[in-house]
Parts: sequence; structure tokens; C-alpha cells
Amino acid sequence: MYSKLNIKNVILGHKSSLADGKTNSNYKIEFIFLPIVAAIALIFIKVPDNDVKNIFGICFSILIGLYLNILVLLISSISSENLKITHKQKKIRLELLKETLYNVSFSVYISVKALIVLFLSTILVLTNETLNDFFCVLTNNDFNYFIQFILGLFLYKYTIDIFLILFIILKRINILYTKEIDIENLKLNELIRNEDDDDDNN
Repeated sequence: MYSKLNIKNVILGHKSSLADGKTNSNYKIEFIFLPIVAAIALIFIKVPDNDVKNIFGICFSILIGLYLNILVLLISSISSENLKITHKQKKIRLELLKETLYNVSFSVYISVKALIVLFLSTILVLTNETLNDFFCVLTNNDFNYFIQFILGLFLYKYTIDIFLILFIILKRINILYTKEIDIENLKLNELIRNEDDDDDNN
């Protein structure tokens, strides 16, 4: 059962694709510290209420569908038999596809985690008056507010992670398909020149 649910390779592959070519400190600043600091700032500005949670739920549902469509697109693009590029270029293209595949898969994983946090923040409402009174004395807020604060922190953190990875995916897909478009343009230009030469000869 555990082996079927284990996505350790996805997590390691995603981390490797981000850290590749970067120092370890840069990786930590961009993808660990930045989301945490931003999430802390956001949670002190506003603890998610029902309206904000509804927006998050809609966004996560749309993003999961988007990521699954991107996965299908990437899988259908693996074959490079019809591409007139060198073997070295094909190898680089496959490596880029592999890294993007890890990024998209990890984004789906984070989106599902965010939905779980969203679900927990909706159903976890404690009615223990003693515990609530204790927390009211300490923090001027009840224990439910404390729960929403912690879960809201994770919700913001996961959301920032998702959008950071989305920008990475967009960049890699843009690089990948821009090169393929350039190759197609070169082939079309060659065909146009041949047609013009044939017209001149006739």
C-alpha cells in the first residue's frame, strides 16, 4: 500500500531540478525561506475566512485541472523522432521535459496538500469551552482562532509554492516550444525559398 502512495521520487526530482546549477543557499532563499516569510506576513495581515477559503478552493481545483492537462501535453511531446535536430539537442530537450514533468507532478502534490489543509480548516471547530477560555486569557482569541491561524499559514505557504513553481513551468515550456517553433520556421523558410526558386525557373 505504502509503495503505491510513495511519491518520494517526485519530491526528489523536483528539488533536484530547482537546485541544478544553483548554489544551495540560493535554492533555500528562493524556494524555502521566501515562501515562509511571505506566508507569515500574509497570515498576520488576514487569517483566511470563509470567503477567502472559497476562493482558494476554486483556484486549487482549477490549477489541478491545468496541471493534469500540462502533464498530458508533456507526455505526448516526449517522442522526438520527427524533429530534425541533433542528438545532443534531443537529449537536452528530453532533460528539460523530465524536469518540467517533475515540477508539474510536484505542483499537483502541493495542490492536493493545500486542499487537505483547506478541508481541515473548514471542519476543525472545537467546542471545548475550558480550552477556549484558557486561550482567550492568553491570547485574547479562542482555540479555534489558533487552529485557523496555523492552518492559514500552511495554506498561504502552499499557495505561494504553487505559483512559484507555475512560473518555473511556464518558463521551461516557453523555452521548449520556442525552440521547436524556431525549427519549424527554419523548415518553412527553406520550403518557401525552394518554391520561389521553382517559380523563377519556370
